Amino acid sequence: MAHRRVVRGLSIVELMVGITISLFILAGATLVLTTQLDNNRRLLLEAQLQQDLRTAADMISRDVRRAGYWGRAYCNVWPGSLDLVNCPAGNPYTTMTPIEAPAPAGTAQLVYDRSTDPEGGGDFNRDDGGVDAAAGNPRERVGFKWNETAGTIQYLVGADNWQDLTDPAVMRVTRFNMSINTQVLPVPCAGADCQARGPLCGGPVTVRSRDLSFTIVARAVHDAGVQRSLRENVRLRNSVPVEQC
Repeated sequence: MAHRRVVRGLSIVELMVGITISLFILAGATLVLTTQLDNNRRLLLEAQLQQDLRTAADMISRDVRRAGYWGRAYCNVWPGSLDLVNCPAGNPYTTMTPIEAPAPAGTAQLVYDRSTDPEGGGDFNRDDGGVDAAAGNPRERVGFKWNETAGTIQYLVGADNWQDLTDPAVMRVTRFNMSINTQVLPVPCAGADCQARGPLCGGPVTVRSRDLSFTIVARAVHDAGVQRSLRENVRLRNSVPVEQC
């Protein structure tokens, strides 16, 4: 009589050991995957936050450089007899509040004027010499401020019309500080026989040179652990002439 061969499967112990090992492997793979996904998400948030910070800083820098711009700036320094009819007494766009805000205190709000009137097309002295600051004509009085409650940087468009410059759904600005430094410099040729004379009394002219340093600190709305800061310095191109009578 032939010997019958007994065929056996896995025991319950072997099956449980195999399942346990598989679970460990699956848990490790899941941990690696979730870590990579989390790192990728944070990387995207950091890139978006950095991009939004840079965009806001570029807009602030580009606009604030124009503070005090006037199409007839020569009327501040050259004798009025060269253009006696069209030259007013002084630049109407010199308003800047505050004028100075030294570090470290600085300021969280800056308002200033700059001309946007057309100068080209052969139409000489077309600038009307008036600051457009009304709500319906808001081109020439602008500014920036930090809205701490909303966590945004806002841009002034007209009379008391502040609009968000940064997106509160993407980032929350936790700090926006501006330091304004002013230097009064003599005009080298403001002597007795020089043409650099003021329009009021013909006195020598000095210039008020200004620069702005600002710092933005923000965090991502969807992950408070993602934070970035940016600091930039801007030299205002339009120094303000001051006549010494």
